Amino acid sequence: IGDDKVFDFSIGNPSVPAPNIVNDTLISIINNFDSTKLHGYTSAVGDNNVRKSIVEYLNKTYNTNLDYQYVYLTCGAAASLTISLNAILNEGDEVIVFAPYFPEYKVFVEQAKGKIVIVNPIEKTFFPNLEELKKCINSKTKAIIINSPNNPPGVVYDEQTIIEISTILKDKSKEYNQEIYLISDEPYRELIYHDIKYPFVTNYYDNSIVCYSFSKSLSLPGERIGYIVLSSNMKSVLDVFYSICGSARSIGFVCAPSIFQYMIPKCL
Repeated sequence: IGDDKVFDFSIGNPSVPAPNIVNDTLISIINNFDSTKLHGYTSAVGDNNVRKSIVEYLNKTYNTNLDYQYVYLTCGAAASLTISLNAILNEGDEVIVFAPYFPEYKVFVEQAKGKIVIVNPIEKTFFPNLEELKKCINSKTKAIIINSPNNPPGVVYDEQTIIEISTILKDKSKEYNQEIYLISDEPYRELIYHDIKYPFVTNYYDNSIVCYSFSKSLSLPGERIGYIVLSSNMKSVLDVFYSICGSARSIGFVCAPSIFQYMIPKCL
């Protein structure tokens, strides 16, 4: 058949090179930054100027009202998810995922001593079955994870779907008198090839946690750089952010790679 006829869909390695601005920016950083600063620690949460640039980009692009004080730089989306789950889960708490889902979600949830609950899709569309979602939420539900564009089928959740999920979570939070968090795993956010509005979840649901990675948008999976950002309207947002910080510290995820932090503003 030939090597050029075989395609590997097992893991999200890029099939296109990183944009020129990535290497150009890294070269410029190496040539112009003070070496001690470049290779030293940033603050645990990340460099403040980088955090501000991320929020400026998101607020401009998605009409959000995010605050850089609730941004935590991470070693990719896997670290973002792991930190977030360890921050919010108590032993035995349940986290709902929509099948088909990225298999590591189960690993991340169980590592945080939680239990994964699977909601099946509508088979013809791969959209989540929201009636089944309602039935799965109970007093132990702490969070749901969504992933759009979705890995593996590539489905993009439209605005109506996000509105309906948000409404369900608001109603169930009131019913059980507890906060239910919406964790949005967004490494594929820019990989949309049709004229589809991307509904940024913090505009629809206050208790939202966004986990992002530059791995796919910049073809940089091996460099491990991403972030967590909390909705500014989240209940007790400062307490949740402190929990994020404590979680990251306890599992050793402090100070994402500094050179790739400093790369971010130019590439945004």
